[in-house]
Amino acid sequence: MKTKKIGWLLIIGIFILTSCSNNTPIKIGFTGGLTGRNAALGVDGRDGAILAVEEINSTGGIQGHPIELLIEDDLGTNEGAIAADLALIEADVTAVIGHMTSDASVASWPQVKDSGMVFLSPTVSTPLLAGLDDNFFRLIVVNTYPAASLAQYAHEELGLRKIAVFYDEDNLAFTGTHRDGFITPFRGYGGEIIASYQFSSSQSPDFTPMLEEAQAAEADGIFVIASAVDTAFLAQQARLINFNAQILASNWSFTDDLIQNGGQAVENILTVVSHDENNRSPEYLNFQESFITRFGRTPTFAAGYGYEAVIILAEALEKTNGSKEGLAAALLKTKNFPGVHGTISFDAYGDVERTLYLITVQDGEMKTIQSMNIQDQ
Repeated sequence: MKTKKIGWLLIIGIFILTSCSNNTPIKIGFTGGLTGRNAALGVDGRDGAILAVEEINSTGGIQGHPIELLIEDDLGTNEGAIAADLALIEADVTAVIGHMTSDASVASWPQVKDSGMVFLSPTVSTPLLAGLDDNFFRLIVVNTYPAASLAQYAHEELGLRKIAVFYDEDNLAFTGTHRDGFITPFRGYGGEIIASYQFSSSQSPDFTPMLEEAQAAEADGIFVIASAVDTAFLAQQARLINFNAQILASNWSFTDDLIQNGGQAVENILTVVSHDENNRSPEYLNFQESFITRFGRTPTFAAGYGYEAVIILAEALEKTNGSKEGLAAALLKTKNFPGVHGTISFDAYGDVERTLYLITVQDGEMKTIQSMNIQDQ
C-alpha cells in the first residue's frame, strides 16, 4: 500500500513538473527611447504594451503561456538602438516591439535584419523601410502619405502659399522623408517653400533667428517636423515675436508634451495622422478606461499603438502555438483586425493600411477635424 501511494505521488509530481514546464513564459521584447529629452513617445508606447500584456496574462496568456515583456531603453541614439536590439535577440525573445523613432530603426535594421527576428514598430513611419520583403512590420502609415495629405489641405483648404519648413536632423530618417513628402506636392499645387531649416534638437536650438527670417519673407505657414518638446518651443518663440503664421506639424509631436509645453502657442496647430482623436469605438473606450485606471493619465496615440502591437503579436502567436517560427507569415494574414485606433491590415510587405485624420489642438485638447483621403505622394 505504501509503495502504491509513493507511485501516485511520483505520478502527481511528474504531472506538476510537466505542467510547470508547459507554462513557460513567451518572451516579447520592447525597445524605445525611455530617457532623455524626447522620451514621451517611448514611455507611452511602453506603457501601452505593458497594459496589453497584463490584460492577456489575466485571461490565461497565449494557450496557457503568460507573456513576459523584456524592456530595453534605446537611449534615443543609434548606438543605443543597436545595443538594445542585440540584447533582446540574445535573450531569445519571440519578437521585438520597436523602435518608436525612425532613425533608431533605420540605424539598427542592417545589424539585425538577418537574425530572423520579427520587429513590429508601433510608430516608425519612414519610407526607407517600406516595400521590403523582410521581417519588419509597422502599425503607423508610411509618413509620405499623411505629409502629402497635409500639403493638399494647407494649399487647397487653408489657402497657404508660402511655407517655412523646420526639421530635426537628429531623426532624419523620419524628418527628411516627411519633409520631402510635404514639399513636393505643396510645390505641385503652386505653393512656395521659402526656406527649409535643419536643426539639431540635441543642441537646444534657438529658433528665433530662423523665425524672424521666415517672418520677413512673409511666410503664411510654418511646418515643424520635430518632437513635441521642440515643436512647442518653436511655437512659443514664434508667439513671442508676434509671428502669427499657421503652424503645421508631424504626428511625432502630438503627445501630451506638446500641450503641456506649448500652451496657447500650439492652439490650432494641425497635422495628419492615422488615428482618430474623437474615437468612440468600444475597442478604444475600453482601452482608454483601462489605461487611465492603470497609469493615471489619458493615453496618447503612441500608447494606443504600443497596446495594439502586443495584441496583434498575441493573435499571430496563437496561430504559431507561441513559436517565432512562421510568425511573420501569420502577421501578414492580418486583415481588418479591430485595433484601438481602427482596423489594421498589413500589405505584402508588412506596411499597415489605415485611415488618415486631420487633427488639431483646440481649447487645450487634441481633436479630430475630419477623416482624409490618402493623396498621391
